[in-house]
Amino acid sequence: MKKEKYIIENGQWIKATKLKLFKHNIKKNLKRWKLVDKYSNKIIPSSELGRYFSLSPIEYEQAQKLFKEKGTLSYEFYPCGVGWGIRVHCLDKNNEIIDITDVTCW
Repeated sequence: MKKEKYIIENGQWIKATKLKLFKHNIKKNLKRWKLVDKYSNKIIPSSELGRYFSLSPIEYEQAQKLFKEKGTLSYEFYPCGVGWGIRVHCLDKNNEIIDITDVTCW
């Protein structure tokens, strides 16, 4: 005896045909995709997608070196042609602005 399958379509349970099951599985698999932070291999929650920025390991090392040399820093993320650039503002000394963008990680 064949067991009938049902899927939800437009908010209602309907009997699934092979074509509808195929479409349903494709849509379900496409919704599984998540964004992953490639430096820490963590999934970025969908609630943080629009406000998530991170430094690459090279940018982080440069920022740590600048912090030791110049003191308090402020970070600015700005759009570039391919990705995001990072500028560091040195707040303690002479308000110097240094671009530490690592273009190798784009």
